[in-house]
Amino acid sequence: MFLCCVKGMVLLDVREIVQKFDAMLAEGRVSEAGRWLEEAAEECRKYGDYASCVTVFNELEGFWRAAGSKEKSFAAAQTALALLESAGLEGGADYATALLNYATAKAAFGCAGEALELFRRTEAIYDAQLEEDDYRFASLYNNMAQSLLRMGNSSEAASYFNKSLALLEHKEDTESEKATCRVNISFCFMAEKRFDEARSSLEDAENIFSSVPNDPHISSMLAARGQLEYMLGNYKTSADYYERAALSTEKKFGKSGRVYVTLCRNCAKAYEAAGNFEKAELMSQTARDAEAAEKRHI
Repeated sequence: MFLCCVKGMVLLDVREIVQKFDAMLAEGRVSEAGRWLEEAAEECRKYGDYASCVTVFNELEGFWRAAGSKEKSFAAAQTALALLESAGLEGGADYATALLNYATAKAAFGCAGEALELFRRTEAIYDAQLEEDDYRFASLYNNMAQSLLRMGNSSEAASYFNKSLALLEHKEDTESEKATCRVNISFCFMAEKRFDEARSSLEDAENIFSSVPNDPHISSMLAARGQLEYMLGNYKTSADYYERAALSTEKKFGKSGRVYVTLCRNCAKAYEAAGNFEKAELMSQTARDAEAAEKRHI
């Protein structure tokens, strides 16, 4: 087992590095968690353990993506891919995982076309190496569908979301994934103005999330419900959902990041439409403060 010496003090294997990172996030020490992971990545590279280095950079990609840092998220994903390529592992399962992470980052930051191309490269590796009912296909289909939806192809997106959900229905301990998939399907319904079906899909997701109340994806469900209620003209209800989504995100990642800023702005817009100008200005100011803090941090 490789041991990585972080800050020259404590010998840890990569599993312990990730566990400590997760513990810091759970305690709300978000910035410290990011620094810890970056230092660990450099130590793994310094000691020549590139397998552990890939694992840490994959974690960093997800961390910076969730925190709303496009450049850092892309850089982490690219580093993981480069390390695997230098080791001659292009086309393997680990390479597919790194490709999937990079594609997910591209999708998260609005590069849907580039993301879909990376997802299709991942799918080709999966088709060659995995059983057709492998859990990883469910995640891939879900992500491909999101890119298709962003490109305006809600019909094909819905077909991939449903393929993902069909696989998940036969897997245990996938409540979070099942709920998230239903949230995503609701966006297809909203795009086609099938609002009753969108509401039903979100209510199903909310019921599932009630069994995993600390799941970090709950904020996406709340934001989707906020969007639906806004489209229906229920502005006060929309604002309530957006505010709950912002608070949920804040608890996980603090008052910073692109996602948090967007949620606060959407909440402000809904409050303004509802005629509550005081709350609208409060949420707008919260968004401005979060954005300014993010720029200072960078």
